[in-house]
Amino acid sequence: MKVEANAAMEIAVAEVKKTEVERGNKVLVTPLYGVKGEQPMCYHVSIDGCNILLDCGWNDKFDVDMLKPLAAIAPKVDAVLISHPDTAHLGALPYAFGKLGMNCKVYATLPVHKMGQMYMYDHFLTRQDQGDFQEVFSLDDVDTAFAAFVPVKYMQLSMLRGKGDGISVMAYAAGHTLGGAVWKIGKDAEDVVYAVDYNVRKERHLNGTSFDAIHRPALLITDASSVDREVPNKTTRDAKLIDSILSSLRMNGNVLIPIDPAGRVLELILLLEEKWAQRQLGSYQIVLLTNVAYNTLDFAKSHLEWMGDHVTNAFERRRENPFNTKFLTLCHSMEELQALPPGPKVVLASFGSLEAGPSRHLFAEWAEDKSNLVILTGQPEHGSLTEQVVQLSAKATAKKKIKLTLSRRIPLEGSELAEHESSRKSSTSTELEKKESETVIAEEEMTDIKPVEAEAEPMDVLFGVTTVGSTQEADLRRRDTLTEGFTPISTPHGPMFPDEVWEPTMTDYGQEIDIETFHQISQMSSGIPIPEPMKETTVVDDLDVANIEEDEEEEPQEVPTKLVTETREINIRATILTVDFEGKADGKSVRTLITQAAPRRVVLVHGDAKETKTLKDALTAGLPGVQIDAPDAGKTIECTSASATYKIRVSDALFQKANMRDMAGYKVGWVNGVVGKALEEGGAPMLLPVSALNSNADGMALAPSNATMTKVSAQPGSVFLGDLRLSDFRQALAQEGIIAEFADGVLVCANGRVTVRKDGDEKLVVEGALSQDYFEVRQILYSQYSIL
Repeated sequence: MKVEANAAMEIAVAEVKKTEVERGNKVLVTPLYGVKGEQPMCYHVSIDGCNILLDCGWNDKFDVDMLKPLAAIAPKVDAVLISHPDTAHLGALPYAFGKLGMNCKVYATLPVHKMGQMYMYDHFLTRQDQGDFQEVFSLDDVDTAFAAFVPVKYMQLSMLRGKGDGISVMAYAAGHTLGGAVWKIGKDAEDVVYAVDYNVRKERHLNGTSFDAIHRPALLITDASSVDREVPNKTTRDAKLIDSILSSLRMNGNVLIPIDPAGRVLELILLLEEKWAQRQLGSYQIVLLTNVAYNTLDFAKSHLEWMGDHVTNAFERRRENPFNTKFLTLCHSMEELQALPPGPKVVLASFGSLEAGPSRHLFAEWAEDKSNLVILTGQPEHGSLTEQVVQLSAKATAKKKIKLTLSRRIPLEGSELAEHESSRKSSTSTELEKKESETVIAEEEMTDIKPVEAEAEPMDVLFGVTTVGSTQEADLRRRDTLTEGFTPISTPHGPMFPDEVWEPTMTDYGQEIDIETFHQISQMSSGIPIPEPMKETTVVDDLDVANIEEDEEEEPQEVPTKLVTETREINIRATILTVDFEGKADGKSVRTLITQAAPRRVVLVHGDAKETKTLKDALTAGLPGVQIDAPDAGKTIECTSASATYKIRVSDALFQKANMRDMAGYKVGWVNGVVGKALEEGGAPMLLPVSALNSNADGMALAPSNATMTKVSAQPGSVFLGDLRLSDFRQALAQEGIIAEFADGVLVCANGRVTVRKDGDEKLVVEGALSQDYFEVRQILYSQYSIL
């Protein structure tokens, strides 16, 4: 019997090892671009053969050469995760879908989906006004890319399909932009966390992020760009900004704030509205100038649930919507801005890089006036006009000269307009002639088929009933065919057998049908003129026909334009002010959050060489034993876990006996069982209750050895689930009436009779005499955990 038991045990072990995933899930990380420099972000992660793209950004120059690494992988991508709605995170999606063959689902929160679409619409409309942008991407490409989006909510578990079967994705609030996300990718018992451009501070419309739901992920991919950032005091920063704006306005100057069309501009709008109301500055105009100004503000008004608790509470209690602005004026073009009443203005214009859009034209117009002010609210994009302006602002006045290339479209006039109209008419005439020629050829190829009139039956004649020709065998014998006899016809004939066409002469109510009425309607809707006699004798009472004529009259004709480009040399005399409104975490917060998350491996991206080295050194010291990687662009690193993973199915009878508790998004509980056979070949073995050994009639349970059975029968020790801080425990004691104070890092309770201290990272030690106070403190401590 002992030999048989040992043999059965070996079989059980073999059954489990069949489902072992060698060294855990295979995870490969390849930064396509966006490492060791301030570039857009795009990173390729492969999990067991499923290709996931983390962000798909581009720069405001739309440099196609930058996307060569993306072009190689785009057709193979199975899913894309987007963290923020700006160009640096999703700008390359229209090009990837339209030109690179990408065809997959794109996961993002609803605000990122909608705001990102506004970003790309504004980019296209701006570039198209300054040149031919169709070769990069079109509005159809934008629509195709955003039709692939799968909007998700925060903490909503979404399962991938196809190659991603078994992989889940979940978004957490990032706090940097509306709908910005920190992504957690799960496979089996391991998580990959992607966290870039997050903010821990509470703002006027957003809450800060928190890594409380992220604990010991197998891999953390995070950015190093904020490691040296020192965020100024919020009150001091706001006061500096408003005082600078008022100083310029009171000198009859204008203020230009280059911004992106959706995203961080919402925080600026709320700040200006708040200060304008407090200081009663209604005499100075605030203007939002983008192609999608109305859409951006309208979306913000209707999606307050994605904003901070203070915003939603104010709306629920007092019906206050912070985006029902009182001082903000929306403009969608330079012409609308110029039509506003004269006077000093604060203009928030796209784009923040000054590479294109109304902000570039306003900068060229206002930069030479020393009473004007240009405010830059974020870190300038590498190689952009904004970066050049920041560098020049530190130089002497005589050296602040810069050459700008400005492009715009103007209507055609005179001979150019006449030539364009002539060319258009010639092209239209050629197309009509081609269509008419094709129609004539098609008609000649068809054979005229005579309609068949059915013979009336005697009873029909008696009662005056009109009968439609039937398709009975007798009728078919009496009808003509395409070819009579056995001699083929010499002329072309129809490609189909003849089919009778019933043209009724009366309606179902006995009214005679006037066929000419339908001919008139058809001619009017197609633009064919109606002969005069027909107009005089026929009256058409049809509202749809009138609407067709009205629409044709009201449809505006597109004004032909031409592109005009000029190069101007600008001597920058306006004041250049840089204020940090990026809404990103400071260096200390970054190091603290990563250390608290306690990842088992870290990959650093998006930061220059100095920032990357600084954060890597800090994490090496703060996370001893954790591997920290900082790969170059295009280099693949393997991040496969060293822990083997086993798949096993738990029987319903065993699962019902388990006392499950929630822990970090999982259900955790103890089970005692024995390994059984797999239900299907190649499937996972079944874990059965211990009682299955006694009633093993079908031979499902594999009997373990006596030694193994002894271990299974032993009662497992208690496991405390939770993350308790001594400061929180002190508050819990105070609520129960027990006074506790800190002394040298130790919590002294009940007048010194009981102490609680930390021993390492995961142990709390309670010491004291066995008394009523001791047991009360211990019981309160137990109540702070979920105990298995």
